[in-house]
Amino acid sequence: MELKDIRNQIDSIDDALVELFVKRMNLSAQVADYKKAHNLPIYVPSREEAILQKVRLQAGTELADYACSLYSTLFE
Repeated sequence: MELKDIRNQIDSIDDALVELFVKRMNLSAQVADYKKAHNLPIYVPSREEAILQKVRLQAGTELADYACSLYSTLFE
């Protein structure tokens, strides 16, 4: 496969990542609104840790730390 083809695939994935990021952030805003309306705590450490644990497993040993870093940034 040529470098141009590989980069085209990466560009395609980047487009999908941005689209999914926007969707995730919109849903996160909905969750925050729901929690505020129902007097629920916004931050739930156990939920965040469960997500990070799932991400660690999905990413595999080599990429686990990077995936957790990505998700920690998303949580901010």
